Amino acid sequence: MYSPRLIFRHVVLSISFVFLYLLLNRPEVIFISRIGFVAWYPAVGLVIALLLGVSPWYALLVCFADALAARVIYGQALMSYSSTVGSAGSALCYGAAACILRGPLQIDLGLRRRRDVVSYVFATATAAAGATVFGVACLIADHSIVWSEYRSSALGWFLGDVIGLVGIAPFLLVHVFPVVRSWLEPAPSEHPAARPRFTTWRFSLGPIAEASGQILTIFAVLLVMFGSKDRRYDHFYLSFIPIIWIAMRQGIQRVVTGLLVMNFGIVAAMHLFPPDTAAFNKVALLMMVLSAVGLIVGSEVSERHRLAIDLNRQTTYLDSLIQNSPLGIIVLDQRGAVALANSAFEKLFQCDRHELASIDTGLPEMLGDPESDSTQQIRQVLAGTAFRRTVRRRRRDGKILDLSLHGVPLLVQGEVRGAYLIYEDVSEQTKANEAQRQHAESLDRLVKELELRTKQTTTLNEMGSLLACSGTVKEAADVAANSVHKLLPDAPSGALYLFRSSRDLVEAAVRWGKRDSLAPTFPPDACWALRRGLPHWNGHSDNDIVCQHLTKSSGAESLCLPMVAQGNTVGVLHLEFQSAPELPRESGTESRDSRERLAVSAASHIALSLASLQLRETLREQSIRDPLTRLFNRRFLEESLSRELQLASRNHLSIAVLFLDLDHFKKFNDTFGHDAGDAVLQSLADLFRKFFRATDICCRYGGEEFAIILPESSSKDAVIRADVLRAEVKSLRLQYKKQSLGPLTASIGVAAFPEHGSTSQELLKIADQCLYESKARGRDVVTVAPPQNA
Repeated sequence: MYSPRLIFRHVVLSISFVFLYLLLNRPEVIFISRIGFVAWYPAVGLVIALLLGVSPWYALLVCFADALAARVIYGQALMSYSSTVGSAGSALCYGAAACILRGPLQIDLGLRRRRDVVSYVFATATAAAGATVFGVACLIADHSIVWSEYRSSALGWFLGDVIGLVGIAPFLLVHVFPVVRSWLEPAPSEHPAARPRFTTWRFSLGPIAEASGQILTIFAVLLVMFGSKDRRYDHFYLSFIPIIWIAMRQGIQRVVTGLLVMNFGIVAAMHLFPPDTAAFNKVALLMMVLSAVGLIVGSEVSERHRLAIDLNRQTTYLDSLIQNSPLGIIVLDQRGAVALANSAFEKLFQCDRHELASIDTGLPEMLGDPESDSTQQIRQVLAGTAFRRTVRRRRRDGKILDLSLHGVPLLVQGEVRGAYLIYEDVSEQTKANEAQRQHAESLDRLVKELELRTKQTTTLNEMGSLLACSGTVKEAADVAANSVHKLLPDAPSGALYLFRSSRDLVEAAVRWGKRDSLAPTFPPDACWALRRGLPHWNGHSDNDIVCQHLTKSSGAESLCLPMVAQGNTVGVLHLEFQSAPELPRESGTESRDSRERLAVSAASHIALSLASLQLRETLREQSIRDPLTRLFNRRFLEESLSRELQLASRNHLSIAVLFLDLDHFKKFNDTFGHDAGDAVLQSLADLFRKFFRATDICCRYGGEEFAIILPESSSKDAVIRADVLRAEVKSLRLQYKKQSLGPLTASIGVAAFPEHGSTSQELLKIADQCLYESKARGRDVVTVAPPQNA
């Protein structure tokens, strides 16, 4: 958004432009009063300077100002062709020219390059031709002139516009509108870096005298051209002398001022000494050509002056760069002779550049690599091939230098004109590189060791994750064997031993590698690691004590590690390592202590997981087993029966449930005691385990009552099996403390799915009812429930 301050300044600029446009359109400014011809149109120069120097959008203001001038100064009707079409056409032509010059051509508004001046003259002349066509056509349409006057009017119009474009506008673009643009820029607080810097005027006698001479020359030329008594306009070529003088000396900055003065002087001279019609056309053409030539010559001089300044600046910079460079630089010509050597080169080789006739004779001798011969290097770089290598030279004082030499050919338009060589003393760097190489090898070994540790840590974490997901001790043992084998590849054989529940024997849960050399079981005292509670090496030269559980065929070095978790020893991890000649090269870098630390860490992970699994299995057994009979309890019965009913319903199978109760068991306890009763219940549980299938589920329902689930059994099959079981129970002859316990009988109730019920509660209830019916019928019988639809 534009600020109010900026809008106000644009308004002031617009009002000033309209005022100046009206002033420059006055008849006494553009007409030669005595003969009625138009000398120039300075207002057109103001127009193109505004459009090009500020913005092409001011073309709308130009259209308004032109129509206003036609009405106020010349009295033309507002709706005439000249006030409407002519004004709009002229503004359109010059606005288009400004857009092209600012846009695609992107000329320098200071006209400091010849290309920009040529583009400016061509574009504005084309726009002037278009404006001439619009203007003269509108004069004919308004009947201000007749068709016979079209040619002369068009020529006068075109010459007047072009003189204003090349004689007035350049002065405004170079000296006036830079100030206007800076005035129209945002406030310093908005764009502080965009504020222009104004140069301070410096006066000296020489430039003042030269400027005075140039002004006097212009005045003298005008006097010679127009001041003759017979009013013969002659010697027009003299007008080029002061313009070319100014252009050659001061360039575009001064020549635009000289052109303005010269053109104004010519117009003033024609006012004082009016020419005839033929002479007037020559004078107008002279003003146009003189202005164009002055602009082109002035821009050429300014451009060359700028290039000379840039070249001098670059030359000074490059010379300073070479002389102040810390690197030794020497420049050779096409013959290989030394053209330039900097102070760093002289200091490096302890020589004077004036002593160097050529690079071969002046430099110290080269040592070592025959490819480093200086003659060969010079020929190579003068042939156009750059090179870079490290060479060794012996200096005059005998010191040997390691140098980095970089040779680069000097190419000018694709042709080799010489070469330059850059020397850098890298002696200290060479020594440092050797030390760095040794350090890098040490670091490389350290990195490899760290990579190995990282890999081992990853394997340990992966083993811990797999152990945490293991559901049984067997799964955990397999995971441990696989992980230890990957964690310690130099231990191809090993075993994981666990204590039995009696803790009088250690049994191998898993073995890998040479299984035959590893004992399947051994007593705890046979392992020194279990005795001491510390890792123990076997077969090592520093230790002659060997565990008794090792076989004689096991001659390799081995390690036994006790697995302790929460203060409880759960087993031992045994690892057998390869013999020294068989160790892979990577494993040879590992010390015995590092392998022991790694194995201890693995054993700790395994011990914690195994202890957790053993505790979990113990708790599971306690939750589903009856502690006296080791049969399943009532809770497991209910869970299993529901699951089996779902399977049977899905597969369209039958299930039978037996309810069994020992007859007169209370009397039995009262007679023989509760210990004898417990022995009877344990014997009955042993009978169930032998009598029923592995898929049958035997449970102690409570007291002397038992429940058996028979999957895939019908009620008929269940009754047959129940009757055989009743006979087996009756045939039992039990003794307790050498005292016969007498015969046992059992009453049994049978219910089946889907004949008697569809849910576990229904089947258990019906089976229990059948059991009580067996009791009521006199005991020692089997009762099956009638079908529900009977």
